[in-house]
Amino acid sequence: MRYIVVFAQQEIGYAVGFDNTSDAHDFLFWGYEEYDLVPYGIFDALTGEVWPYEHRGERISDVDDQIISRTALDYLKAAIRHTT
Repeated sequence: MRYIVVFAQQEIGYAVGFDNTSDAHDFLFWGYEEYDLVPYGIFDALTGEVWPYEHRGERISDVDDQIISRTALDYLKAAIRHTT
């Protein structure tokens, strides 16, 4: 799991991991289109890069990149604790 998507649903932040960027983008696209998710962006766990999500060329949320990184890293820490 390299790419961590960060999003909100009913004003609560969540994160989910994916192995490739196309699955991560698809999740955010369809989550926004079909399930009322508010996509924040994608965090690359290998490089530390953040890509704010744009839906059809426009940002959906005005969330700072640091919030995306922090949420993704918290998700990774929790995932590691559950596997050890």
